[in-house]
Amino acid sequence: MAKKIQKRPVTNPRPARQTAVAVEPVDWSRWAAWVPVVLAFLMFVTGLGNAMTGIDDHASTTDNPVVTNFSLASVFSHFNLGMYAPLTWIGYATAYGLGKENATMYHLLSLLVHTFNTWLVYRLLVKLEIRKSLILPISILFAIHPIQVESVSWIAGFSTPLYSMFSLLAFLFYLDYAGDQPNRYRSYALALGMFVLACLAKSAAVTVPITLIVLDLWRKPERLTRLQQWGAYVPFFLISLGFGLLTIYSREQAGTLVGTDVNGYTAFERILLVCYTPLFYIYKMVLPLQLNVYYSFDKIDGQLPWQYFASPFALAALGWAAWRFRNTAPYLAIGLLFFLSNILVELPFATLGTFELCADHYNYIACIGIFFILTEGLLALQQRFPDSAGALKTVGYVWFAAMFVLCFRQIRIWKDSITVISHAIDNGFYHQGMMYMGRGVAYGDIGRPQEAIEDFTKAIAIDSTKRDAYKFRGSLYGQAGQLDLALADLRKYVTLDTADAVSWNNIAMIYMRKGQLQDALNAFTKTIEIKPDAAISYQNRAKIHEMMGNTALMQADLERARQRAGK
Repeated sequence: MAKKIQKRPVTNPRPARQTAVAVEPVDWSRWAAWVPVVLAFLMFVTGLGNAMTGIDDHASTTDNPVVTNFSLASVFSHFNLGMYAPLTWIGYATAYGLGKENATMYHLLSLLVHTFNTWLVYRLLVKLEIRKSLILPISILFAIHPIQVESVSWIAGFSTPLYSMFSLLAFLFYLDYAGDQPNRYRSYALALGMFVLACLAKSAAVTVPITLIVLDLWRKPERLTRLQQWGAYVPFFLISLGFGLLTIYSREQAGTLVGTDVNGYTAFERILLVCYTPLFYIYKMVLPLQLNVYYSFDKIDGQLPWQYFASPFALAALGWAAWRFRNTAPYLAIGLLFFLSNILVELPFATLGTFELCADHYNYIACIGIFFILTEGLLALQQRFPDSAGALKTVGYVWFAAMFVLCFRQIRIWKDSITVISHAIDNGFYHQGMMYMGRGVAYGDIGRPQEAIEDFTKAIAIDSTKRDAYKFRGSLYGQAGQLDLALADLRKYVTLDTADAVSWNNIAMIYMRKGQLQDALNAFTKTIEIKPDAAISYQNRAKIHEMMGNTALMQADLERARQRAGK
């Protein structure tokens, strides 16, 4: 008899087998470009509340008639501060139209351009096919490195991120052309157009053709063996030559073709400066401490320090290393060439400014080459010394984090004229008299006359020929009712600049307040001699004649005043 099999109730039935659905992993690389972009925005948005500084900000914007009385005709037909930069002025005019003297509008404009540039740098690195693991850190460094602060936070430096934007676009379109992409000649035309726009933003863009050669060397060096490829460079170099000559003309018209600093150096010393400057920039990118609006090139007892004499040998050694290891460590040569090609025009061969033998904003694009070397070099060290890889990574992370902190701090230094100039003074910039003058004016503008007088006094103590210091201090003494001190300063000033009608007028007014009518009369007469068409001067002299009882002379001056007022 068959055994009866009893069926047990199923208490935990198994679910029916379902077909597994494959979940595609998230491609984070698609979003990686947004990381440096967001970081750039978040970092520099902290500076939107910064004020305008007295370092060319007003001269470039609110005191620039091309900006305040905007028209396309005037923008493209005028120079300002020895520059021809119509696209930069269009940018300023846009900010002026939105906010007049509101500094936030100008800072916002720079912020948006820098943020976009960060994205362009990321795209450039992708096209150059460098290590994927390095694209993000290099882009982040470009976004937040402290050496970038001057270019972004300095309103008068807006031309740098603007021309860089068009230069980066030119690089990208050129790489499309060089990569034999579809519509490659369209890409070539766009690269050429972007280059023209870059030159219209700032003349420093004239080195773009050299950088194009470096990009070909970086990506496809075999292209440099083709005669056709060298022909592709010709239009770029011709445009570069044209804008270079235009820049020389504009500088010559403004009297800034050769700065006063350079006049204090021999030809040999200038060679030393040219060799020292790139090394100085590299040092500041590795250790961005004590960044300054101006840097000193001090002589000690009439002689440059030993570092300057050692710089040609150091630069030669660096060049030898780049050549020696061109196959095993090609990043060294490529990074250096990219860096040098983008600062070449800014090296102090003859200087294009009075005090700018060296400046942070010259490194805005050039820094990409150095960041490439630093990141590739760190990886190479980790591979060569695997036992120390952990320690090297830690050093890299700490240095990276320090860049964020230092960048934030540097943005705060650009808060206003007083903070940025005080920082320059504290860091020992050798034009101390000029710095005290600038800070004195800033103190006067915000209604702190005592601090202003103290700074003007320090400027005079450093250089007794600082004529404007006497003028400004005299005006402040006059406002404070210290008439004798005011008169002494203004009299000293007109001995240094006798053609200042305003100061002679102020002298006359002080004499009048002191009751010295004859001296006041003589000073008003001097004012009229300097500026004979000013109706107010005749009106003021008529008042003195009235006080002295000279009715006929009073009537004559009043008639002259009416005639000039009518004109």
